[in-house]
Amino acid sequence: MAKIAIILLLISLGLLIIYGIDVMVASQSETNAVTRGEGGQGFLPLNEAIRGSIFGGGAVALSIIGFALGRKEPNKTIPILLFINGGLIVLGLLIVMAMANFELDQNTIRTTGSTILLGGILIGLGIAKIVIDKKKLSSK
Repeated sequence: MAKIAIILLLISLGLLIIYGIDVMVASQSETNAVTRGEGGQGFLPLNEAIRGSIFGGGAVALSIIGFALGRKEPNKTIPILLFINGGLIVLGLLIVMAMANFELDQNTIRTTGSTILLGGILIGLGIAKIVIDKKKLSSK
């Protein structure tokens, strides 16, 4: 099961990288497009909401499934990938916020908060995996 978990986490990482590059392309084409949904088009022919749902939400879902599948077997790769995926989500958001010139409204705060929360959850799952693995290894 650990191999399947690693594959899912790698797919999740790939989705996050593609999503991040697409958001950067969109933010370069129009500064306010990323934060206000005003038509910034990356290389993916999707609007902001669909792009975020498929690539961002899909990556988070795959990461959580990967954690669930790999939680019983001690493995060093799984928590590392969870840290990378969670960190990429948080860091990507911070980079886009630093690049973009946006208005701070209720929708922006909600999106920012939920995105940071999801990245934090993945980082937390990575920490949980390390703790679970240490307990299993010390009990043997």
